[in-house]
Amino acid sequence: MRHALVQLLRCPRCRRGALRPEAPAAVLLFGPLRCPDCRASYPVAEGVADLMLEPALATGLQRGLERRFVARSYERYVRPALQRALLRQPMDTDSEYLIYRSLLGTPDGPVLDVGCGTGLVARRLAREPGFALVAGQDVSSAMLEEGVAQVREAGATVDFLRAQAPYLPFQDETLGAVLMADSLHYVEDLGRLMLEVMRVLRPGGRWVASTYAPPGSASGFLHRRVGLHPRGETTLRAAASAAGLVRFERVALPPLLVLKAEKPSADTLR
Repeated sequence: MRHALVQLLRCPRCRRGALRPEAPAAVLLFGPLRCPDCRASYPVAEGVADLMLEPALATGLQRGLERRFVARSYERYVRPALQRALLRQPMDTDSEYLIYRSLLGTPDGPVLDVGCGTGLVARRLAREPGFALVAGQDVSSAMLEEGVAQVREAGATVDFLRAQAPYLPFQDETLGAVLMADSLHYVEDLGRLMLEVMRVLRPGGRWVASTYAPPGSASGFLHRRVGLHPRGETTLRAAASAAGLVRFERVALPPLLVLKAEKPSADTLR
């Protein structure tokens, strides 16, 4: 993990202190990060910071994503199969990426990919010349392990950390964008998530996310049982507005929803 990202982290325990390595280094591969305020300590291994406070609350689908063989086959087989099940057909990855990229614009600060999985979108962003620093957050150790391997193979630089949304372990107003590519429906507490997005974004920073439209009531019950929480545009727009985000936009490719909202800046208030 690069020093430029380490210095932006916030202790997930006390939610005040800035995390610090034992010794300064341009790139932190091993060794703990410590909070000077509450003295909590978090391990770093292979450059991945583990900021989990307790074992992940994994539901049915999430438990499957913790398996190494699933992580290794995620991009080729598992992700297309999930999209086929939820969207009725897998989406072309190039087209999907171009939508996210156009909505992100030119971020004025690091970009955090929440629910990054194996880093499919994050590493592509990181390979763009002149693009901002990219970090990926996920709760699955197996997915992050595969993400590190994929990033190295692609010759990209992505800083990975293990943490569980809705909480985002970054200091206030430090990020240029928060991306949730195909992962918004994994977060149960939408209100808390949007408040966290609002908190960590710099003025003018963007939130870009995708999810799928809620199914009927009978199917919706089964989706919730496996840990999925799809919402419609009206609910998502209201949650973004309640948190203080503005300029809500959506691209509807039924049943896929791709969303964008911004943190107000001097320009947006004019």
